[in-house]
Amino acid sequence: MFDIATRAQAGLLKALGETLAIIQQQTGITQRQAWNIHKEAQNRGWSPGTPLLDKHVKDNLKDRSGRKRMITPTVEQAVVDAVTKDQYGREKTLVELGSQFNISSQSVLRILHKHNFGKPSQQENLVSPEI
Repeated sequence: MFDIATRAQAGLLKALGETLAIIQQQTGITQRQAWNIHKEAQNRGWSPGTPLLDKHVKDNLKDRSGRKRMITPTVEQAVVDAVTKDQYGREKTLVELGSQFNISSQSVLRILHKHNFGKPSQQENLVSPEI
């Protein structure tokens, strides 16, 4: 949440013996965050009196797990291929396609809309009368 320089400043102020309240006042980092930054830097191999490197205070925001993406580019392409392969793929319902690729029918609909697949026009189904 804070840039790496601010995190390093908070870690160094804590190492120099500043109170957490002063660290919060100077950097805007809460007291709990300042304590955690200092503790995490030590866990990553830093000790007071040695240079504080980026690797000691970096934020691991990208390393957090979060929810796994269900619609990967591979799955998306497989859904599009299943629909365009032949007429039987085009006739499948969203639920059938979703169960085939282990995703929800709403996700299938989102993929199809993204690739400009819509309901067939009523005009396409009409047969021209023979005169």
